[in-house]
Amino acid sequence: MWTDDLLDMRYVDKGQDLYLRLAESELTPAAAAVPPSLPSRPRAFPTGPVIGAVGSLVGILLVAFLVLVVMRRRRRRRPSNTGPTTPEGFIQRTTPAPTVPSSELSSLKKATGDFSESNIIGRGGFGIVYEGHLPDGRKVAVKRLIQYSLTDEGVNAFVREVGVMSKLRHGNLLQLLSYCQDGKERILVYEYMKNKSLNLYIFGRNPRLRALLNWDRRLEIVRGVARGVAYLHGLSEEVIHRDLKSSNILLDDNWRPKIADFGTAKLFVVDETDPTLIKSAGYTAPEYLSSERHLTLKCDVYSFGIILMEIISGKRNAVTPALLSDAWESWNQGTISDLLDPAVAQPEPELLFELERCVQIGLLCVQQSPDDRPTMSAVVAMLNSNSLQIRAPKRLMLDNKNESPLHEADRSTQEASGTSRSSYSVYLT
Repeated sequence: MWTDDLLDMRYVDKGQDLYLRLAESELTPAAAAVPPSLPSRPRAFPTGPVIGAVGSLVGILLVAFLVLVVMRRRRRRRPSNTGPTTPEGFIQRTTPAPTVPSSELSSLKKATGDFSESNIIGRGGFGIVYEGHLPDGRKVAVKRLIQYSLTDEGVNAFVREVGVMSKLRHGNLLQLLSYCQDGKERILVYEYMKNKSLNLYIFGRNPRLRALLNWDRRLEIVRGVARGVAYLHGLSEEVIHRDLKSSNILLDDNWRPKIADFGTAKLFVVDETDPTLIKSAGYTAPEYLSSERHLTLKCDVYSFGIILMEIISGKRNAVTPALLSDAWESWNQGTISDLLDPAVAQPEPELLFELERCVQIGLLCVQQSPDDRPTMSAVVAMLNSNSLQIRAPKRLMLDNKNESPLHEADRSTQEASGTSRSSYSVYLT
């Protein structure tokens, strides 16, 4: 900026050189040529670009600083996600997967009336389930782990259930809404299932409740459970439930089944043995009960086959010595209607074909050899297409004590000793 008077340099004694700093692009070719007698003209300082660059850099640094502050605050609120590895190969985390939101303990106490006895809707080996009411009016099921069960096994089951269920999104799997980890409290919050557990209807002593599940509903329940298990097995990291049973199948307002209780679930690893046996009487596959405890996806297929037979018959496999043999005889002799729960009205003649197919599929699922059992995706296809051909199941040798296929070693031992098969086993022919 020039604040003095303007003077014509031509009239100043001895003259005076005046230097102007301009961008080279603003000079014409003629003006850009500097006479040899004059010194070279220095270039102007790029004030505008420098100010812009500095401003951008300050803005970037400010944003990075804010992001760093937010991340540090979140880390302070949340314990570390890593911990020692358990014997089963799971990382023992103190905080479950972050994809499921956490709930405050105070809000869950308020929702359940401070875990009132009057709000209890179920009990299990590790916890008690309460009916809860959220501020927006929604009902939820609040599963609170029992304090004395918070051993390493109990804590690992909690972490496993949150970790697995946070990744699952399927209409036939119970949805985990949130979790709470506060001191010694471990709590899981699920969507509420109005019609509760499947076993209340198929095993209940009240004929009216049993009759609520007519054949059409039972067939849809079978199909829904099959879809849910097939979804687990079809994930990029295949999931084995390991504890499929009728009591772990819940029913919503529309009688749609949803598989629950993933505290025992784990990722499938080829040729894996399982050091921790998860055994539910009547539902466990024979190869998993063996000394090797060989674990495959076909273990879930076997458990599904048992559930299918129980849904059809209304009989519990663990307490009915001849359920599977009765199913074989009914299918083999064409007397399928005799197997159906007496509390259920007989289906129309054209629907008896579906009943027969279901029994045949169930027998395939409980084959002794895992290789003889279909995959769950194949089971879904067979249940939903009456035109699809189904192979005949092989005959089974069953142990009357738990109505499960005998192992090869058990079979050879009995045959070598000449033991009467009527005392210990029955051939299905």
